[in-house]
Amino acid sequence: MSKLKWSFDYCSAWNRGTALYVQWANRHGISYPRLMVLYALMTAGEMTQKEICEGFGLVKQTVNTVVRDLKKNKYIILKAGQADRREKKISLTEEGRIYAEKWVNPLLKTEKRIFEIIGCERMKQMQDTLELFNILFENEMRGDKQE
Repeated sequence: MSKLKWSFDYCSAWNRGTALYVQWANRHGISYPRLMVLYALMTAGEMTQKEICEGFGLVKQTVNTVVRDLKKNKYIILKAGQADRREKKISLTEEGRIYAEKWVNPLLKTEKRIFEIIGCERMKQMQDTLELFNILFENEMRGDKQE
């Protein structure tokens, strides 16, 4: 297989995965960014906007818009960080947890069924490989070539 064909196939598979999450969100009547913010807070707990942006590849302004709306609806609270008081930790309120479960639990059930078919070992290998790819890609962007 040529290098270009491999690159296309890899990039296509990666982006198709994201597109499927976008489609899932649309079919369930929620925006993808809102779903991912709720997903992050439900699965990881308290997070900053920066952590959500970095973890889910979302634009800072988009996350900020979602956070402001969730705060306005009393689904989240913001607390000053320990190290940097300007950095706000976001967490779900009880009402927010109930709201998030409505959207996130069906997605988690879908993922669980798929993970069970693929198997824990293959899922772990995929995660490890993606994490290594991301580290190497970040190094390349910084100019830290690992040749």
